[in-house]
Amino acid sequence: MKKIEMLVILFLASIPGVNILAGSDPHDSLLSDGSNGFRTETYYSNYENECEYKITYVKGNATGMIRKRHIYDVCGQNDTIDEYENGALVKNSVIKGGEMVKTGPESTARIELSDGSVIVLGPNTNYSLPVNVCDLVRTSFLERGSLWSRIKKLIGGGKFEVSTETRSAIGVRGTEFTVEIIEENGIKYDVTKVFEGSVDVSLKGLDTKSYESKAEELAKLTEDFQAGRITMEEYSARSMELTNAIQNETSDLKLSQVVESGYLLKHDGKKLGDPVPFNTSKDIWFIINE
Repeated sequence: MKKIEMLVILFLASIPGVNILAGSDPHDSLLSDGSNGFRTETYYSNYENECEYKITYVKGNATGMIRKRHIYDVCGQNDTIDEYENGALVKNSVIKGGEMVKTGPESTARIELSDGSVIVLGPNTNYSLPVNVCDLVRTSFLERGSLWSRIKKLIGGGKFEVSTETRSAIGVRGTEFTVEIIEENGIKYDVTKVFEGSVDVSLKGLDTKSYESKAEELAKLTEDFQAGRITMEEYSARSMELTNAIQNETSDLKLSQVVESGYLLKHDGKKLGDPVPFNTSKDIWFIINE
């Protein structure tokens, strides 16, 4: 009986246009299928490239660059062409790395990475994904809104980074955190909350000219004293002034801060303060009940 079944399968497979595997993958979605042997698929398939982003939940309106696979049946052989087009996201859409995903008011989108990491975007969010899921260093950009992320262990010194205009939050092993851009009294703030693990919040683009100028002046002052161009009294008084000023500016120019689980850090991009504790059971907007 098994030999007869195998002969039937081989016979069907030899007929042009017949796909004996059709329907075997529950994730496939056929959008159109005409008599001309052409169809288009936009949904995730388990035999695709592992280094891709998949939408696993959408509420409301969300858009992004969606992969569309055009499949042509030519003389019984399939020829495929992949293209990306901006459009509305739906569950199981494959989206392009390095491109922006946008959510509208009262909207949410969940993005799954091939390693099991998950990103949830809140309402009114613009977020650019890392270019490649499989890169050792994954750099993304949050333009506005909010996101929650649960990052899996990255092997070989890899890291996942979320940047804004003023800082970067770098996830480490087992990290679960949110990043929100809020506005209070006309001032924009970044708020990083860590629910598990820790992140390193670092400022970028700070003006360090004043600090560098004082450091150079202190070095020149020391050189003048050693050359006998100024007295000990002059050197002592001025070097103390410069040392105190440098210490104060060093404190203000703290470029990074580690935020541990159960703590949040809020800043305006000019100065990093100290993390403060928060209730991890509240403000869990990223929890999705399907």
